[in-house]
Order: sequence, then structure tokens, then C-alpha cells
Amino acid sequence: MVVAQKSTWSSRLSFLRTKRAIVALTSLVIVSVVLIALGATNVLRPNSSSNGSGSSSSDSNGDGDGNADSGNDNYEPPDVNTTADGIMTAPGNWRPENSSSIANGVPLRIMSLGASLVRGEFSTGDIGFRKTMRDELVGLGVPVNMVGSQRFGEMLDNDLEAYGGNRVSQIYEHATHIVPQLQPNVFVIQVGTNNVLQNRDVDKAGADMEDFINYLLEASPRSTVVFSTCLTNTVPDCEPRILDVNQQYRDLIKKYSSKPVLLAEMHPSAGFPDRPQLADIGPDGTHPTDYGYDLMAHIFTKGIQEADRKGYLRWPVENGLQMDGDAGRANATTTTEELPPSTTTSVTRAASTNPTTTPESIHES
Repeated sequence: MVVAQKSTWSSRLSFLRTKRAIVALTSLVIVSVVLIALGATNVLRPNSSSNGSGSSSSDSNGDGDGNADSGNDNYEPPDVNTTADGIMTAPGNWRPENSSSIANGVPLRIMSLGASLVRGEFSTGDIGFRKTMRDELVGLGVPVNMVGSQRFGEMLDNDLEAYGGNRVSQIYEHATHIVPQLQPNVFVIQVGTNNVLQNRDVDKAGADMEDFINYLLEASPRSTVVFSTCLTNTVPDCEPRILDVNQQYRDLIKKYSSKPVLLAEMHPSAGFPDRPQLADIGPDGTHPTDYGYDLMAHIFTKGIQEADRKGYLRWPVENGLQMDGDAGRANATTTTEELPPSTTTSVTRAASTNPTTTPESIHES
């Protein structure tokens, strides 16, 4: 009888152990399924600076425009990409279908647009930033032709489209008379300071620049535009308006997604190195010293190099112009008589005011 009772209790204990094991195993299975499900929905996945696929909503270019929070669900991509050299573009990997590159020898037909700062006034030889920029680009191994209806400065390839005292809307008007003919594939723009000095159209400098850039892209479809913020200024009461115009330009670049447009930051307040400082501005408070002009040249060169890196550059239209602006020119420079700032929509061609300059020497460079 005792043996039978022991056998019964032993069977019951064995059954209970088996039942507990089944419950424990079932619980483990349930927990595993839950963990797998949570992992699949990213609930348990830690935030990461990379999504593992090599792409990022910040469209990082490796020059300081990435964002360490790109794996965060609350992450918002930047509205502008900025390189370590202070060159800004709207986000995106867009490039034109007929993209070329400096490595492939794409010729650079550059039109420098602006006012006296672009002319290089108060610099040695009146070359401003243009000669240094040109030399740096030639040093990259590509032919360069500076083009425009004006010639100014002690350099052979000294063509440009710049007029002292011009505001944004005025240089825009001048450009309409020459851009369709010359078809540059690079525009370098530095203008807006006269809006400030004259205290005219300061609040619409950004809107005028937008109209100007849109016109250039339409009139010369293979072009890339590199425009810049204004330099720091020591003329009394001008710096606050300079900062205002510069912010308008920084807001403007955000609009140019899928367009070959770049903003080159020139003002030291943005915090980038090697920008013209107050000490690099000459006695008139506006025009830089030779060193300041050289800094401008380096920044514009970086802008064109960034355009190349992003695939914006395209081969210029074949229109009979030399690929090398120095080719065929005598070892002497020519200066075109400068026109006054336009006050109407009518612009007089410089050729008619300078009988010693032929149309060929104006347009071919």
C-alpha cells in the first residue's frame, strides 16, 4: 500500500515538473517573439549617426555638412549644406545630365559680375581678386577665359562685367545686354554693398538677387552661379545693413535645390577661417587691401571647386570664343571706359564710348 502511494506521488511530481517546463518554455518563446518584433520595428534599436546604407537625409558631402543625429526619428535634414570652406548649397545630389568636370578638362568661361569690388578698384594693378582666382583655376589644369563687355586691370585676360556704384538690380540690367551673346558657363557675383552704401533697396536685395540669378540660369543654360555675401564694412552705420543683406542671401540659397547655384561666404561673422577681417579693409571702409582681395579669390576658387565636386560644371556653348583668354592677346592690357550706373532700362554699349576698343576685343577674350 505504501509503495503504491509513493508511486502515485512520484507520478504527480513528474507531471508537475513537466507542466512547469512546458510553461517556462512557452514563456521563453513568447518573450523571444516579442523581442524580435520590437527589434524589427526599431523600438529597441539605438540611435545611430548612420543609417547603414550610405545615404543620409542630410546629404552629407564629407566637408562638415553632415549631422550626427540622422538616425533619430525627430531628425530634420538641414535646409542648406555648408562645406568647411564656407561654400553653401541647397541639399540634394542633383547634377545636370551633361555634367563635365575639371578633371576632364572642362573649359571655364567666367563672367565676373558686380561693382567696384569686382573691378578690383584700389588694388595694385586694379586686378582685385580676378587674377589670383584665374591663376588658381589655371593651376588646376583647365583653360580659363574671363569674359564680359568691359576690360579693366593690369592682366591680359581682364574682361568682366562690373560697374562702380551698381546695386543688384543695376548689374542685372547690364548683364541682359551681354550674357546671351557670350554664354558663360560660370558666373562669379559679388554685389550688394552699394545697396547698403546708398541705403537703397536694402530690404529687397535678396529678391533682386534671386531675379538676377534666375535670369542668368535661363539666359545661359549651361552655367553655374557662384555668388557671395558682402564683405565686412567700416563705413559708419553700414555694418548692420551688410548683415541684413547677407542673411537675405543665405536664405536665398535654400531655394536652389536642383539648380547649379552656390553661395560663397565672405563675411567673418559666419565663423569660417580666412575671411577678410576689418584689418583687411582699406581706408575707405569698403574696398579690401591686396591681401583682402586675395582672400576673396581663394574663396571664389573654392566655390568653383565645390561646383565641380557636385557635378554642376558643363562644357560651354561653342560660339567662337577662345577657350584660353590669354591666347592671341598682346603683352599689353586694355581698359574699357566705365559706364555710369544705369538709371533706366537703357544701357549704352561701352564700345561706342571708347573708339580705341574694337567690338572684337570687347567680346572675345
